[in-house]
Amino acid sequence: MSSALTDSSSNTTHEVKTQIPIEESSNPSDAHLGIATNGTLKPFRVFVGYDPREDIAFEVCRYSIHKRSSIPVEVIPIKQAELREKGIYWRERGKLESTEFSFSRFLTPHLANFDGWAMFVDCDFLYLGDIKELVDLIDDKYAIMCVQHDYAPKETTKMDGAVQAVYPRKNWSSMVLYNCGHPKNKVLTPEAVNLQTGAFLHRFQWLEDDEIGSIPFVWNFLVGHNKVVENDPGTSPRAIHYTLGGPWFEAWKNCEFADLWIKEKEEYERKTKATENTVL
Repeated sequence: MSSALTDSSSNTTHEVKTQIPIEESSNPSDAHLGIATNGTLKPFRVFVGYDPREDIAFEVCRYSIHKRSSIPVEVIPIKQAELREKGIYWRERGKLESTEFSFSRFLTPHLANFDGWAMFVDCDFLYLGDIKELVDLIDDKYAIMCVQHDYAPKETTKMDGAVQAVYPRKNWSSMVLYNCGHPKNKVLTPEAVNLQTGAFLHRFQWLEDDEIGSIPFVWNFLVGHNKVVENDPGTSPRAIHYTLGGPWFEAWKNCEFADLWIKEKEEYERKTKATENTVL
């Protein structure tokens, strides 16, 4: 399916500044990046859920983040196999877990050493906006911030035939800004993530409602649920979430916004190939 959306940054090169002298920076987001020992800004940490059967989705998600970011960003895949090898994750996979990161996502504060702010996001996202705009929304009074969807899908399956579970606060945990040093988030130890119930984790039951900040829905724009309103730029997605399944799955190759993801994938593959040829 063709999309009417255009990406104004489609000509942006895949180059990201990773060393910004603090004295030269005046961005509001700098307060949430931290300062390295050499006086430069630390990259904002983005933990992305990784599933081997969606490797290309992860690669395109990572590429889209770096491509449009005007601040230093470090994208870190959360790979279940590596967590198991390190003894951090030992939970048995349940029948309703549609991805390998259904629960490992909640290790984000632990993986960030319970320090500063970091983001978790599912791999089935395509970023059309600058991650700096998202970081600028951070408010330190909250333990977490997310898009607070009212989402009850009618489909019984998704992706490549995975069961579609319906529960309160569904999709809130698919993109979360974590205030990793917040006292309430220290409960998210490996033991808690491995032993607590899905309801406790996905509904953020370790927090009070007023400790959960809200982010505009355009940063977790659910394909098939959220809509772009004509002549209303405030409804144009900054991050598209192919929550039912993206065009890397045969059943969803013609989904809404498939053309944007395919274009991004083709660009990623061209630049990757060009880089490999340069190295050779």
